[in-house]
Amino acid sequence: MRTAFWCLITALAPAAVLASSLALSPGPPGSIQQSVTAYLSGEGMSSRWHVVTSRAVVGKQNGKDPAYQWYVSVYAPSATGAKLAFQSPGMSGQDLLTKVEKANGAPLYFPVQVATIVGSGEFEKSGVQDAVIATHEMAADCGNAGVTVLGYDMATHKIVPRVIVNNGCDLKATIVKSGALQAIRLSGPYYNKTAAMCCPTKPNATALLSYRNGKWSVSPKYFQITKP
Repeated sequence: MRTAFWCLITALAPAAVLASSLALSPGPPGSIQQSVTAYLSGEGMSSRWHVVTSRAVVGKQNGKDPAYQWYVSVYAPSATGAKLAFQSPGMSGQDLLTKVEKANGAPLYFPVQVATIVGSGEFEKSGVQDAVIATHEMAADCGNAGVTVLGYDMATHKIVPRVIVNNGCDLKATIVKSGALQAIRLSGPYYNKTAAMCCPTKPNATALLSYRNGKWSVSPKYFQITKP
């Protein structure tokens, strides 16, 4: 299972994308892997936010391969560039990524993790985008995968997870058109309540994560919404 997971990291981790000349304050930890523009507070130059993934080396697995702490950072538009508004881990975004720690008595770091920006789309309201983040963390067997929709809360003026979907082993996301708005196609193994992690009930399940009538839902219910 460990070999399969390292293959998954290789497949998901994008080539490093250099940040633009726009000043990110403060800069994201480690090296930037992706930097994507999203209109989280509506259309217009004044609402152009920047969603960034980065990773920093925290040690070496068994003294050989680098172990990484991944970060998801969201920067708000400002007069001088872009100001940090959200970061996981480290601020209020603990739902996305956990802190990588060294194992007791062994040169190993867990969880092994990766974060990918899937893209941005208009899911709840026309003209306002949310960002879609896919994550995978492993400490044992094939680990846990998650898809999070991050948005700007107009009432609190904060970046918040609008919805989080989790699944064992794997969960892929694709943004698709759905009526006048957009939705997220999810794919991965489906486990019923009695299925072991080694043996999914449906190995290649597909479902649609969408927002309708003031509520997020997954249909069919192959994958679990853990927030809200």
